[in-house]
Parts: sequence; structure tokens; C-alpha cells
Amino acid sequence: MAFVLTYNSILQVVAAFVIFVLGYLLSFVFLIVSLLIATSLYQGAIWIRAHMVKSAINSSVSSDFALPVHHEKGSVILAWTHKLIDGLAPGR
Repeated sequence: MAFVLTYNSILQVVAAFVIFVLGYLLSFVFLIVSLLIATSLYQGAIWIRAHMVKSAINSSVSSDFALPVHHEKGSVILAWTHKLIDGLAPGR
């Protein structure tokens, strides 16, 4: 029986294919899990930052203070593009 398993090239090809497919699937699962972890860390950082800003505003400024537009959007890129568009079209 060992002779058949040693020199059977079809079994070696099938084993190599199975190992390749399992490795590919494990890599894909690892990528998905890594993206989920990175997204959750990013969202957690956004939540912590927003909570710290709200607590700082509540403790130091009266309640009628409104956040600037770029802070309400929650994105530096959106605030930058908003300023750029306002700068290009001052009559808006």
C-alpha cells in the first residue's frame, strides 16, 4: 500500500490542490477578520473622540454653543473639501 501512495502522482496533485484551496480560504478569512478588527478600532476611536469632545464642551462652555460644521460631519476630508468648495465659490 505504501508503494501505491508513494508513486501515485494523481494523489499528490489532489493533495497539493486541497492544500492550496485551504490556504487560500484561510488567507481570505484572515483578511476579512483583519478588516473587521481595523474597522471596529477605527469606529471606537471615532466614538471616543466624539465622547471626549462632547464632555469637554459640556464641562467648559455653556449649552448654547454649537459645534462648527466641520466637527459635525466627523471627517477631516469632508471638512477640507467643504472649505475648498467655499473658497472656490465665495458667492454660495
